[in-house]
Amino acid sequence: MFQRWGFAVKDLQSRIRILLEVLLLVLMGLDGFALFISVFLPLQPGTFQAVVLLDLAVSLMVSAAYLIQPGLRESWRIPLVAIPFYFIGVKILGAPQHSPLLAVLNLIKVAGLLMAVRDLAGSVGEFMRRSRLGYGVGLFVSVIFVFTILFYIVESPVNPLVVTYEDSLWYVLQTITTVGYGDIVPVTSLGRFTGMVIMFSAIASTSLITASATSTLLETLRGEQERIESRRRDEFREIKARISGLEERLDRIEEMLGELRRGP
Repeated sequence: MFQRWGFAVKDLQSRIRILLEVLLLVLMGLDGFALFISVFLPLQPGTFQAVVLLDLAVSLMVSAAYLIQPGLRESWRIPLVAIPFYFIGVKILGAPQHSPLLAVLNLIKVAGLLMAVRDLAGSVGEFMRRSRLGYGVGLFVSVIFVFTILFYIVESPVNPLVVTYEDSLWYVLQTITTVGYGDIVPVTSLGRFTGMVIMFSAIASTSLITASATSTLLETLRGEQERIESRRRDEFREIKARISGLEERLDRIEEMLGELRRGP
């Protein structure tokens, strides 16, 4: 009973660790994306404040993740990802949002976050490499990253519905998720072409993610079936060995009984 409880606790700890890894990787990706966009494109004040707080939270979480792993405590990448440059520069020192120095520092931090993803991916990264799920996720993220910028550059000068980068992000998100509220409509030919590419990319990324997940599930089920069959074969061998031992004992007993019947 205690052994079962031990296995259950270990399984729960493993699930919690995986959940935390996924959460950390998602937040790191959002932080890198937000920092990169904030360097090159104008953001509304409320959005920029959210980026500052997100970067502060991710900096603390990534620093803690590095420090609790013995093999990464001495990594030179820690200063790249541990310092919330926007929070220190804008909130504490009063530097302007579009300071060239802050722009350079945040671009360096984006590069550091990309390297930190490889360091901290853990079992989630191994699963994505094994299942090839990264292709679908990578396509989905790349479409959002590239086409939000492209759509904003193309539409904002002529489209009254696309005033800020947030409008472009909203259009791309509702298009790639096939929601399509229709509150933002492209007016340029390149903008319409961008929307068409986003639609097909949504289909492709969904297909890749579904195929990868299905393939991984089948491989897992196949591996589990092989383990069950292997365990059964071992049990059959053990039963066969016990039966053979019983037969040998019965033979010896029969020999002893025969000797007793014959007498001295």
